[in-house]
Amino acid sequence: MRRSGVLRGGIVLAGFLVVVPASGAERPVATSAARIRDAVSSERLSLERCVELALKNSHRRKAAASEAEVAAARSGQARSGRFPEVSAGVTFTRLDQDPDFVFPASSIAVPASSFVVPPMTVTLPADAFGPGMPPVNVPLPVPGSTIAIPAQTMQIPQQNVKLMDRNLLAGSLSAVYPLYTGGLVGARIAQAKAGVEVARHEQRRTDLEVVYDVTRAYHGAVLAHQLVTLARDTLTRMEATLTITESLYKTGSGRVKKTDYLRNKSMTESVRAMVADLEHQERTARAGLEAAVEWEAPGGIEIADEELAYVPGEARLEATLDQADSSSPEIARVRAALVAARAGIDVARSGHLPKVGAFADLRLFGNSYDAGIMSARNKATWSIGVGVEVPVFQGFRVVNDVRAARAGAQKLEQQLVSLREGVAFEVKQVCSQLEKARTQLTATKEAYQAAKENRALNIRAYEDDLVETKDVIEAQLMEALLAAQHFKALYDNLEAQARLHLIVGQGAAPAPETTGRR
Repeated sequence: MRRSGVLRGGIVLAGFLVVVPASGAERPVATSAARIRDAVSSERLSLERCVELALKNSHRRKAAASEAEVAAARSGQARSGRFPEVSAGVTFTRLDQDPDFVFPASSIAVPASSFVVPPMTVTLPADAFGPGMPPVNVPLPVPGSTIAIPAQTMQIPQQNVKLMDRNLLAGSLSAVYPLYTGGLVGARIAQAKAGVEVARHEQRRTDLEVVYDVTRAYHGAVLAHQLVTLARDTLTRMEATLTITESLYKTGSGRVKKTDYLRNKSMTESVRAMVADLEHQERTARAGLEAAVEWEAPGGIEIADEELAYVPGEARLEATLDQADSSSPEIARVRAALVAARAGIDVARSGHLPKVGAFADLRLFGNSYDAGIMSARNKATWSIGVGVEVPVFQGFRVVNDVRAARAGAQKLEQQLVSLREGVAFEVKQVCSQLEKARTQLTATKEAYQAAKENRALNIRAYEDDLVETKDVIEAQLMEALLAAQHFKALYDNLEAQARLHLIVGQGAAPAPETTGRR
C-alpha cells in the first residue's frame, strides 16, 4: 500500500506539473518591427508595464480606434443633411462654328381690300406760293372717294440669325436646402450617433480584452516560472536522496535494498524529465506573453515578478450583477445597436412621406456676342423656387423596408435579453470560481506547510535511519504536488478576478504584492 501510494503521487505530480497555462499563446497577434523602439532586452517588465505596452502597440486596439473614427465620420455625414448643399461650376466651351438660327423663306398672302376717303376741306395758307399769292387763306373743298387695293402675295426671303459666339464661358452657383424630409435626416443622425456609441463600446471591449489577455499571459508566465523552480528544487532533493540511498545500498548494510535504490532512481529521472518539460512550458508561456504584448525587442521579455501573490477581493453577487448590467461593454454595444435599429425604422418609414426643399440658382455666361441669345439680360440669370416630391407608389418597397427594420429591431431586443442572461451566468460562474479559489487557497496553504515540514522531518529521519526510502520519496513528491496545487489556486484566483473585470467592464486589476513562497 505504501509503495502504490508513492507511485500514485508521482503520477499525479507528473500530470499536474505539465499543465501550465499559456493563454497568451492561444491568441497570436500580428507584430510590427516599428514598435517598442524604447524597450531594451534587459528590462524587467511588471504587469502594469506589459499592459501599457500592449495598449500602446495592439493592432486590435488600433483597428477598433479606426472603426470609431469611421463611425464619427459617418455621424458627420448624417448631420450634413441639416445644412444646404451649395455647388459651383465653371465650364468653357468652343464650338466648331458660331451657332445660328435659320428662318426659312415664306410668303404672306394679302387679300384684296379697299378704303374710303371721306370729303374734306383743305385750307391753302396765304403767301403759299410767294408774297401775295394768294393774299389770303383760300379754302379748297376735296370731294370724298373710294380707293381699291387688289389681292397680292408678299415674299419673305430666308434669314440666317447668329445666336452667339462659338466660344462660351459659363459659370453656375446653385443651392438646395431641405425644408422637410419626413424625418429621414433626423433618423439618420440618430442612427449615426448610435453607431458612434457602438464603436466606442467596441473599442472599450477591445481594450478590456487586451488587458485580460496580457494579465492572463503574465500570470501564466509567473506560474510557469514557479513550477519550474519547484520542479528543480524537487529534483535537487531527489538527487540528494538518491545519493544517500546509493551510498547505503552499496555499503551493504542491508537497510536499503536494491528495489529501494531503483525506485528512487526511477522517480528522480522522472522528475528530471518533468523539469525539461516544464522549462519548455515556461518558454511557451513567455512566448505567449510576448505575443499578447506584441513584443519585438531583442532578448524577449523578462518579467519582474517571480511569484504569484494572493489578491483578496470579495465579489458580491448582486452588486456585481448590477454593475455588469450597467457597465458591460458588450451589453452597452447591443443597446446602442438597438437604438440604431429603432432609428432605422424611422428611416424606412420616411419613404411614405413627402419631401420639401428650397432651391436657388445663379448662372453667368461670358460671350463676345451681344445679340441673339447672348443679350445683356440673358448673360446673367437667377432663379429661386420650392420643390415638393410626393411618393405615390414604389411597388411596396417602403412597406417591406419598414417590416425588415422592425424585424431587425426585434431581433436585437431578443439578443439583448439573451446577452444579459449570458453575462449574468458568466458573473455567477466567475464568482463561484473566486469562492472556490479562496477556499482552495486556505486548504492548500495549510496542506503545503504541513507537507513541507513532513518532508524536512523525513529527510532528517532518513539520515538517522529512522524511516524507509519510500517514505522520503513520498514526502518529497507530496510536498511538490501540494505546492503546485497551491500555486495553481493562486493563479486561478488571479485569472478569475481578471475575467470578472473583463465581463463587468472594469480596467486592469491592481498589481498584487508578492509574498515569499517559502
